[in-house]
Amino acid sequence: QGDLDPAARVRSLSGGQRTRVALALALGKRPQLMLLDEPMADLDPLARHELMGTLMADAAEHGTTVLMSSHIVAELADACDHLLLLGAGRIRLGGGIDDLTAAHSLVTGRGTAADLAPHTVVESRAAGRGLTALIRRDGPLDSAWEAQEPSMEELILAHLRNPGAPALITPGTTVTAAAVTA
Repeated sequence: QGDLDPAARVRSLSGGQRTRVALALALGKRPQLMLLDEPMADLDPLARHELMGTLMADAAEHGTTVLMSSHIVAELADACDHLLLLGAGRIRLGGGIDDLTAAHSLVTGRGTAADLAPHTVVESRAAGRGLTALIRRDGPLDSAWEAQEPSMEELILAHLRNPGAPALITPGTTVTAAAVTA
């Protein structure tokens, strides 16, 4: 799919072409587990999208578990079922993507962060004449606030921008020391 010359030597290929060759070799072995570190970093957006689709389809077809490290949040949002977010050397978030986003609300209103006191405020910032905050709800939300479910990018960035925010590991998620050692 990558329009590669079969006679070309790997060292003569571009970074993106080398990435395609490496992924093809890895998938060809039909592994049960694939560990990928920044797998799409050398690819342009279209190639990244196509290759991620190929990777996910192959993983689903053969039951392969893919553990992927990436700084490209959009890449993770479309491909991952579970997230383990590390920041400042510790676990910040862990669990199913749907569980993590459902546990948070992105709220906007004319109040202050103090007005959100019954809730856990992960991050707040001025937005026009009001405030936007990512919170974990603890009870009903005052009607002065408009709430929506955050995107995965909003969730990840808020937790990374505020290292003091309490970590969240969703129920049913287990994290062992081996999962976080580097």
